[in-house]
Amino acid sequence: MEILSDFLVFALSYAGLSCLCLAMDRHYADLHGRGMEPPPQLRRRLRWGGAVALAFSLAWAMHIAGAGQGAVFWIGSLTGCGLLLIWLLPYAPQQAMRLARVIGVIGVAALVAAVMLAVL
Repeated sequence: MEILSDFLVFALSYAGLSCLCLAMDRHYADLHGRGMEPPPQLRRRLRWGGAVALAFSLAWAMHIAGAGQGAVFWIGSLTGCGLLLIWLLPYAPQQAMRLARVIGVIGVAALVAAVMLAVL
């Protein structure tokens, strides 16, 4: 259960940071070609999606580890996800976003599994 919860925090953090990166002109152009920028509605949805994913990540980290340790664990998770994105985006932007999609789907599955295990 603990590994599942830890992975959920990491998955939500990576998905949230990826959404926020993709809302930026520079990273959107890396994926879709030079000179492209996201439409305003897509940019707004990406920013909101990233903020919501990071908020859920923080809430889950505080739920599993308490307020003080949960915040520290969340910041550590953000640091790890940020480093992973920093290393992937310049060299393999397509793979970074593909990883974000896969981790997002697995994170949702982990959230459902964690809730089901908590209810039982």
